[in-house]
Formats: sequence, C-alpha cells, structure tokens
Amino acid sequence: MATWIDLRQLRCFVAVAETLHFGRAAERLHMTQPPLTRQIRQTEEALGVSLFLRSQAGTALTAAGAALLPEARKTLSQAARAVNVVQAAGAAESAPTRSFVLGYTTVVDRGAVPDVAARLQRGFPGLRVVTRGDHSIRLIRALHGGRVDAAFIGLHTQADGLVVEPVWHEPFVAALPSAHPLARRRQLGFADLQGQPIFWFERRLNPGFHDHCADLFARCGFRFQALIEPEDHHILLGSIAEGQGIGLIPRSLQTLRRPGVVFRPLKGDASALVLGIGLAYVPGNRSPVLAALRAGLSDGQGSNRIHATPVHNGHP
Repeated sequence: MATWIDLRQLRCFVAVAETLHFGRAAERLHMTQPPLTRQIRQTEEALGVSLFLRSQAGTALTAAGAALLPEARKTLSQAARAVNVVQAAGAAESAPTRSFVLGYTTVVDRGAVPDVAARLQRGFPGLRVVTRGDHSIRLIRALHGGRVDAAFIGLHTQADGLVVEPVWHEPFVAALPSAHPLARRRQLGFADLQGQPIFWFERRLNPGFHDHCADLFARCGFRFQALIEPEDHHILLGSIAEGQGIGLIPRSLQTLRRPGVVFRPLKGDASALVLGIGLAYVPGNRSPVLAALRAGLSDGQGSNRIHATPVHNGHP
C-alpha cells in the first residue's frame, strides 16, 4: 500500500535534518515550533519509522532519517524545476517575439559554455537568443545597464548587486613551448614552475579573480616571473610557441591548437587553480526565459558541474 508524504512535510523534515535543531528549523520555515513538531510526527507515523533521535544532548538523524534526506532533497529540487518549466511554457504561449541576450566570458573557449540557445528557442517560439562574448567585468556592466539579460561569468569576479549561481568549473593547464624541458613531463606542479617566466593576466581585467589566484600562489609559496598576458588567446599561444614563456590557461583553450605548443595538466597544489563559471543576473528578474535557463542548468547541463549556491553582492 502506497504511503503519501506531501512537499510541506518534506520541507519540514529537510529543515530539521539540516539544522538538527527544531527551533532553528522553525525559524528557517517562518513558523512556530509546535506545528513543525506535529509535521515531523505525522511524517514518522506515515512512514512507520523514527527519523530523529531526541535527547538532552540534542537532535540526531536515525539511519532511516539519513536515508530519507538525499531523496527528500532531490524531490524538492525536482518539484521546483517542474514549477519553473510549467510557468515558462505558459508564458511562452502568449509571449510576443523578443530577444534574450546571453553573455559568456571569453576567458574560456566558447565550446565550454553550455549551448542553451537552441533549447531555449524550442521552448519559446519566436524567441531570438543573442549571445555576446566579453570579459566578465564588461558583462557585469552590461547586466547593470540592461544590455544583457544573463551572463556566464568567472567566479570571484566582483559582482556587486547581482545574483551569481555557480554552474561548473574548469581546471587550468600549463601551455609550454614544445621544446621546453618541462614539456617532457606528463604533469606539472608549482614546484616545477617555480621561477619560470609565465604569462599572467593584468589585475585590471578582473581584480577579484586576480586577487583570489594571488592568495592561492602565496599560500603555496609559488613565485614566477610574470609576463603581461595578451588578451587575444591566439597571440598568447603564438608567443608561447616562440619560446617567450609559459601560459596558465583554462583547459578548454586547448582546442586552440597551435604548432609548437603542448599542454600539460596541473598536479598537487597547482590543481587548485580552477576557474569557476557562474550564471549572473539582476535580482528580481522574473523572465520565464531566465527561469527555464536556470532549470536546464540545474538539470546538469554543462561539464564539470558544481552545486549551485547563490551569491549575492559578490559574496558567498
């Protein structure tokens, strides 16, 4: 015989399971503790199991509660996606022909950005999806100016006044002249690259990410001879091929094959050099197109996904 549990009961269970405190869970749910306790008791009665161990030492999950938690989270996430998709489809039926401008950072190869244009156009008849590539800082200005509806930007970029939801991450690789002695190694760490002439981007292009990387280098004791990195990736790879220095670049840029340049993955502390990409938009944007885009990304589109944790005003 089927046992039915409604979404409200699951929300109450997840709140208590994540806080392990009925009072704090009630505050999170904007309700008082007695009705929350009743919801948990009704859920346990419906399932025929105890979900929590209650003692003077505090509240803890039982084995049954621990098993339910990931499934409850998935159910609530799927329910939220279903609402977004239905609302987006309903709005699409009566929406006039319009454009949706989607920006993407040029720090990574365009092929690394999820190709969402075709899917959005199928869901919204008459919609014209326009893509715009630029530096993250310029995309943020365009978002504030209303010239872009949403944008894939680099995380750690100063994005005051915007919501930034992490989508995926991309590790860096070392790009070396093929004749360089280090090119004979299969992987490289900071110890291998210590003191080498390395092309690195100027701070003015992205102060937030520049400082984030500088903190990582300082913690690892990594120092190198900084060369000004050309903004054009083809020029950068040409300079590397000529033996002028080594590049540290996002992995997707390996698609820009250049004779005389080899790519090596990073290991050890150097593997922490990662470019996170997030979807940025203006708070309060109720566009059904944006809702459909976010729902599609939460379904797992894009490589190297990371959990979406909203960031407001540039701070986690």
